[in-house]
Amino acid sequence: MLADRNAYVPGSEIRKIYNMVIGRTDVFDMTVGLPDFDTPQHIKEAAKKAIDEGYTKYTHNAGLIEVREAFAQKIKRDNGIDADPVTELMCTSGGMGALVLANMVIVNPGDEVIYPDPGFVSHYAHIKLAQGVPVSIQLKKKSRFSFTAEELERAITEKTKMLVINSPNNPTGGIIPSKEMKRIAEVCIDHDIYVLADEAYEKFRYGTEKPLFIGSLPGMKERTVSLFSLSKTYAMTGWRIGACVGPREVIAAMTKLQEHIVAMPTSVSQKAAEAAVIGPQSCVDDMLKTFKKRRDIITKGLSAIEGVELDPPSGAFYAFPDVSAYGMKSYDLVLKLLKETSVVTVHGSAFGKFGEGFLRLCYAVSTERIEEALSRLDTFLPTLLRNAV
Repeated sequence: MLADRNAYVPGSEIRKIYNMVIGRTDVFDMTVGLPDFDTPQHIKEAAKKAIDEGYTKYTHNAGLIEVREAFAQKIKRDNGIDADPVTELMCTSGGMGALVLANMVIVNPGDEVIYPDPGFVSHYAHIKLAQGVPVSIQLKKKSRFSFTAEELERAITEKTKMLVINSPNNPTGGIIPSKEMKRIAEVCIDHDIYVLADEAYEKFRYGTEKPLFIGSLPGMKERTVSLFSLSKTYAMTGWRIGACVGPREVIAAMTKLQEHIVAMPTSVSQKAAEAAVIGPQSCVDDMLKTFKKRRDIITKGLSAIEGVELDPPSGAFYAFPDVSAYGMKSYDLVLKLLKETSVVTVHGSAFGKFGEGFLRLCYAVSTERIEEALSRLDTFLPTLLRNAV
């Protein structure tokens, strides 16, 4: 008796593994992308002040205007996108809220949407929810988990409506180089398709190249919806607050739809977001430095394990090692590691068919826990190779 969409919109395989160990203290959990930092104090103080000042009621469906103006300042400053806070910007219930709204207002049944694989599990789910047709574009290890304009061109058909970009990418940490991003933009303009740019990991980059955001390029503002989540950047996963910018007709439609789903993001979270984006940014810099140290530790440790191949992730806070040498399905390997080592990872196939043969390990945990997990993996994994001989 349930609606058909319950069958074709899949559940999260990440949560499947996470739910196996939730509440357990005897495991080394490296599943969910949950920063181990606390929300910075000045953001929490802004939320407390907002409660005291009565920001506990409905707001405009797109969010408080002063919060939208703060986001507009941030997006101009950090991302090079000039957006009108009244007509081209809205507050959303985290990045997830923006993702689902954008898909629902842009994608018609039967429209094809190109998305990265391996990629964030909800990209595929939201396309299916909108009754679109997901078309995967493979992120290859040899290309450092990026894709080219030529590969995009080959994936486009007369039914293509939108391209999803996630750079830095979850789960691989791959980043699309600026030169390639410009060429991808040209392809999107030539074929007149929308772009949904998931910028959840915008701040977590470990290279020296200045980031380039596709929504800032000539001819792209009118066809790009760019979403910005505070969950990772400011360790605000539970606050459920973000923002997106896009063409005014798209933002208007998303705002109307948001009215019928959640009305608006939580008012207190909106005021906390205002403090986050216009306040001191040293907290973000400190987190990035810590994540870089952890990235270096986990890359060195995993690469030293017999049978594991891993290049340093370019961004985000996930390691995505190639474990195909062990000759097991990635899901089976995850279960075996949980049983034998108490280290909890996520199978690469959770992120799409091209993720098979890989594991995802989130290193947004303490250095001590990373080192202990590496020690356990180093003790156990090579035995799989020896037992296979």
